[in-house]
Amino acid sequence: MRLPIIAPVCLLSLGFAACTSSGREDVSRDARVTLSEAIVRARTQTGGGTVVQAELEREKGRLICSMDVAHGTEIREIGLDAVTGDVVEDAIEHEDQSKLAAASKIPLDRAVEAALAGTQGRAILARLVFVESKPVAMVTTVGAKGFELVVVDGVSGSVLRRAAAGEEDEEEGEEAEENEQEEGEHAGAATSSAVQYVETFGEDPKDLASTGTNPWFVLEPGYVMELRGKEHGKDVVVTITVLDDTKKIDGVVTRAVEEREVVGGEIEEVTRDYFAISKRTNNVYYFGEDVDEYEDGKVKSHGGAWLAGEKGARYGLIMPGVPTVGQAYCQELAPGVGMDRARVVSLDGSFECPAGKFTHVLETEETNPLEKGAREKKLYARGVGILRDGDLVLVRYGKQ
Repeated sequence: MRLPIIAPVCLLSLGFAACTSSGREDVSRDARVTLSEAIVRARTQTGGGTVVQAELEREKGRLICSMDVAHGTEIREIGLDAVTGDVVEDAIEHEDQSKLAAASKIPLDRAVEAALAGTQGRAILARLVFVESKPVAMVTTVGAKGFELVVVDGVSGSVLRRAAAGEEDEEEGEEAEENEQEEGEHAGAATSSAVQYVETFGEDPKDLASTGTNPWFVLEPGYVMELRGKEHGKDVVVTITVLDDTKKIDGVVTRAVEEREVVGGEIEEVTRDYFAISKRTNNVYYFGEDVDEYEDGKVKSHGGAWLAGEKGARYGLIMPGVPTVGQAYCQELAPGVGMDRARVVSLDGSFECPAGKFTHVLETEETNPLEKGAREKKLYARGVGILRDGDLVLVRYGKQ
């Protein structure tokens, strides 16, 4: 899941300041305890609580991992020797971080793991902050490309943004922040051309299930939706059925969802889309599709088929567990085959169609870099799923 489009000014300047405080030194080289391990130990040391900040730093020549653990209206300051793993500090401060702790749905070590996923880097600082009333984790990492700031959604665990953290960038970030304040711009106000789509979601495969219900996406066997409309002057009927069938893709057991398209009374395409839902974030992920394209009632091709884990393809996010306006995410990550992506436009719309009248409708805008200029609006209702897909609208839904 992605937050409203976040400009560098509000996040990166904070992250760069964090990097500067460590003197740009790669303190992680000498550490025997990783930042994630230290965070877990801090929780154990304090008997629970939420770690809101963790940093590797040198104090009087000693390599320390300093952590702030929120307990109600107090902060436990835990210092861990990053070489021996011994606790060297345990103190209490009267600082209230309870709102931040309650809002964050993933532990800070999971945010660190998401930031490092697919890299050979190491984390030296991580902290939870509020951005536009939404919790995010800012993780400073160091690797082959130098320092990098990674912004992770505090609810879903999705990586929202990556940016190089260089001295020049820090100065530019501070200057941009001053300019933004002068112009009264909002951090979430960005043009569509500046949209950055999340590609990495930080899920543990063990948390993914083949059955479940997201408020906007039902993944329960037997659930059916039917959409109708006209395209190019022909009647189109699309029937979407959640099947009993499952398929293991890239190590994950996924649920098959059949989408049958009839145009002008003749079958045109049948796809089997494969999805899994996270038990942790409630995000629904798309693992690929098998495609049968028809001509004169016979299968003629399989264009557009792809599966995660094959030919460089990876799973994408089809529906966030907690959508927020401005979220932008990749739905398909199959280079040269399927690269659909979506952005959440609204959460408070209304829509009437043959299936009923709906309020608090979720609206997304889909684009595809393989199809320049193509844009498609989709509407979703809570507990139902899709209401409108281009010129097609929902006419019936429910368990069959």
